[in-house]
Amino acid sequence: MNYYLVLRKIGVLILLAAAFMATSLVWGILDHVDGEYDRVVWGFVISVGISVLIGGGLLWWSKDAKGEPYRKEAMAVVGLSWIVLGLLGSLPYIFSGVMFSQYSGWADIGSAAIFESVSGFTTTGASIFTDPESLPRAILFWRSLTHWLGGMGIVVLFVAILGSTGSAGKYLVASEVTGPQSEAARPRIRQTALLLWKIYLTLSAVEFIILSFQGMPHFDALCHTFGTVATGGFSTKNASISYYNSFGIEMTLIVFMMLAGINFNLYAALLQGRWRNVVRNRELRAFLIIIVVVTIMIGLDLKFNRSGYSIGSALRSASFQVVSMMTTTGYGTDDFNQWPALSKWLLIVLMFIGGSAGSTAGGIKLIRFIIFIKVALQEVERTFRPHVVRTLRVSGQAIDEDLRRNISAYVGHVFLIFFVSTIVLLLIQNEALVESDAVLDLESAFTAVIATLNNIGPGLNMVGATENFAFFNAPAKLFLSLLMILGRLEVMVLLCLFMPSFWRRD
Repeated sequence: MNYYLVLRKIGVLILLAAAFMATSLVWGILDHVDGEYDRVVWGFVISVGISVLIGGGLLWWSKDAKGEPYRKEAMAVVGLSWIVLGLLGSLPYIFSGVMFSQYSGWADIGSAAIFESVSGFTTTGASIFTDPESLPRAILFWRSLTHWLGGMGIVVLFVAILGSTGSAGKYLVASEVTGPQSEAARPRIRQTALLLWKIYLTLSAVEFIILSFQGMPHFDALCHTFGTVATGGFSTKNASISYYNSFGIEMTLIVFMMLAGINFNLYAALLQGRWRNVVRNRELRAFLIIIVVVTIMIGLDLKFNRSGYSIGSALRSASFQVVSMMTTTGYGTDDFNQWPALSKWLLIVLMFIGGSAGSTAGGIKLIRFIIFIKVALQEVERTFRPHVVRTLRVSGQAIDEDLRRNISAYVGHVFLIFFVSTIVLLLIQNEALVESDAVLDLESAFTAVIATLNNIGPGLNMVGATENFAFFNAPAKLFLSLLMILGRLEVMVLLCLFMPSFWRRD
């Protein structure tokens, strides 16, 4: 392990994040008045200053670092940088003073700020703010900007801008880009990273323009664009998207949530004229079919089992929430906590599945479920036809034994972490440690774990669509923050950091 090289890369990433953090000052200066908003400006100045000092300090300390990162160094850079950026991203919430009216004591303030920061960068969208509309625009912009940076990945941005080529860039990007079949790790890795970010920027610009033309205020359009293309979910309104009560805005967000939940490499294939790769893509077809089928099922469930829904309003509400959950965005137009049991259970299933590999969506990823089901069916056949050998293929590509083993292990890790984490959360947030109104019921506990581990945002009951995560105590907030990073880095990268053998010099 080349420790100095790891520190140097992290230092550069911190400086890059500090530069983006400084853009929030624009809104602080525009809204500047003596008193509260004056403190917001200084809060960002101090936060940027601390980030620059730490980033610059790491660069100076590691000035003699040589070489390029290989697999272990790349994993260390990605894993540690997400932890460090989550911590530094919390500073504006602390120094601006926006949390003091809601929390008392540095443990509560610090854990809540870290939770909000990590939730932003990991595009989870779970919030500890009970009244977002009361927040200064500089804070609202920063929390949405963390979505946008984390959606495509700040390490991918680092490679695109500053250029780590060859195996160094390949390992860095592969450690952050989601999915088992990502095509990001190509020989011309910097060009690939640049292309991904160009597509990301284009989607962002087009959505912002459309939302603005539909009457959404420019600032709200910008923040909701960040939350949509990154499949994040932070809104500037307490009522989320239902505040606007606009069919056009809802349809626009549905389209762009779906576009963000599709593998970005398919867009690259279209740009390069490889449209047959897109048409033949099994994951894309399954993604669209699931959305249509589950929307119809929930729409009919609402129509016949809940009063007040016409078939049109039921399908409108169902379509938005299905896409929002499938892509792990977490925006809401309805309180699905009040929906029938079947509809809620279908949403929980979508929370686990998530979007496509190589997208900004969270979850286990649809392609993993497709391969996992194929492997399971093949194993059933082998019990009565042990001598039959079949090549497992998805979208025309053969699935080798290593990939099958990795996917099986990943799915197993996710469900093991889910069950253990639910137990841990119930232990942390129990009657002996919190007030009676903050004691978790089972449904709230396991959906809180699903919502954070799969980077979704809302769960059910106490963490439902109209609720927030503010009631959790400090240890629970920190634990859920860890789950968010685990989910964003798809478990393995972060788990490696806890193994002593990972840090040994080879």
